[in-house]
Amino acid sequence: MIASVSYIEESFKKYNHQIFDDCLPIPVIKLSRAKTRLGQMAYKRKVRLGHIEYYDFRISISTAYDLLQDALDDVIIHEMIHYYIAYKGIRDSSAHGKMFRSLMSVVNTRHGRHVSVSVKQRNLKEMVEP
Repeated sequence: MIASVSYIEESFKKYNHQIFDDCLPIPVIKLSRAKTRLGQMAYKRKVRLGHIEYYDFRISISTAYDLLQDALDDVIIHEMIHYYIAYKGIRDSSAHGKMFRSLMSVVNTRHGRHVSVSVKQRNLKEMVEP
């Protein structure tokens, strides 16, 4: 399945409800042709009176690969975890630090998902439509 904006938006709404208790506003959704990453969550930030504000959240999903639907959904959820951490202003030790990994583990356990930190090129074959 190749990602489309409408599919990503539908999936975002579904998983926002199921996993994140509808706490995340819908970000700007974009498609990319990236071959080195399946997804990306980006935002802008500004410092005001010593407090960091995050805004203009964007989630991009690559259309370079024809993924299995479950694999595509796991990529969307992976980016939603990044979004949740940034939107809530939760500090983490790195992009895929302790907080990210903890949330990922909870999502995988409670919701039967297979979200991972990264996908090696050799493992991508398992995620791609035959």
